Amino acid sequence: MTRLALLACAVATLSGCGSLLESTIPAPQAYVLRLPARTAPVATTPPAGTVRVQRPAAGPGLDSDRIALLRSDQRFDFFAATRWAGPAPDLMADAMVDQLRGSGLFTAVFDDASPYLPNYSLRCGLRRFEADYRAGGGPPTVEVALDCTFGRPRERALLATFTARGSARASEDRLGAVVAAFEAATVAALSELERQVIGALASDGTNTP
Repeated sequence: MTRLALLACAVATLSGCGSLLESTIPAPQAYVLRLPARTAPVATTPPAGTVRVQRPAAGPGLDSDRIALLRSDQRFDFFAATRWAGPAPDLMADAMVDQLRGSGLFTAVFDDASPYLPNYSLRCGLRRFEADYRAGGGPPTVEVALDCTFGRPRERALLATFTARGSARASEDRLGAVVAAFEAATVAALSELERQVIGALASDGTNTP
């Protein structure tokens, strides 16, 4: 009888666990970083050879597909039930490649997986990529910051070091508006990155196609 009672309890427990396997927590929503398409290259000089864009080194907490936020008490956190379509450094690497391909500055733009040795190399650290709530009250301001070095790897020549920043305040404290602010801040940071690369190329005497 004792064994039968224990078996009955076990069956009841297992049947009760069925509801735990059907979670009521909503599945995470995945967002992509959609940057505006460029209609034509902006370069007015002949392309300056090839460039490799390396995957950005992520700052603390940013090597993740979760969407980061900074609270008013300096706490680093993430939005619940939502994520990026991939880790933030991967999204930024793709955006950087697209930016430079659309610029017309180079004959070819390689990503980090390319086996070819380029004329130029762009390496960045993703220092900021979060929605900042520290101002208190209302929608957050998204901050993007890339600490970059640009040079010629074959000669080990450093041509420029710079920080490309972008900032955009969300129109409202809703996730869709926050993601739109991430896109706007990223566009601003990449525009600054491109401007800095143009300046470095202008000062480089080799500029080999």
